[in-house]
Amino acid sequence: MPDVTVRDATVDDVPAIRHVAERGWDAAYDDVLSRETIDAAMARWYSPEAVRAFVEREGAASLVAERDGEVVGYATGGLGDEETVTTLSAVYADPEHWGEGVGTALLDRFEQFCRKRGYDAFEIRVLAENRVGRSFYRSRGYDVVETGETDLFDERVRECLFRGRIE
Repeated sequence: MPDVTVRDATVDDVPAIRHVAERGWDAAYDDVLSRETIDAAMARWYSPEAVRAFVEREGAASLVAERDGEVVGYATGGLGDEETVTTLSAVYADPEHWGEGVGTALLDRFEQFCRKRGYDAFEIRVLAENRVGRSFYRSRGYDVVETGETDLFDERVRECLFRGRIE
């Protein structure tokens, strides 16, 4: 299997990021969330304008993972409310590439981003029913520091707040 290359995202990556997001959300949440909630998330957070805005966001990390010239994953984050802790907004790999190191490569690069900016840790919210996501962060040694319920559009969901230490 060819290596994964991680680089900064550009506006040219917007369609590919949206494609990975749609496939990732469908695979991760099809049995967890209603179709209406998934569609609402895609419309609000992954419209072409929204994706372009997070790719162009100053001071944040917007990364894509490529294999054989094809975008197979993305990660965004880096704008936190604290001086030493930042937020990882999303890490998604195309489901065809789950278990192939795409998420790990993205997370490694995000941790480099955090180290360069002096962050000690980052946090990411993961739906409690997202078994793939929870397993991924636990395998990296990240801890659940908070659990709770929230409204995701009009659907009540349980979520976990993971905290990852930057070594």
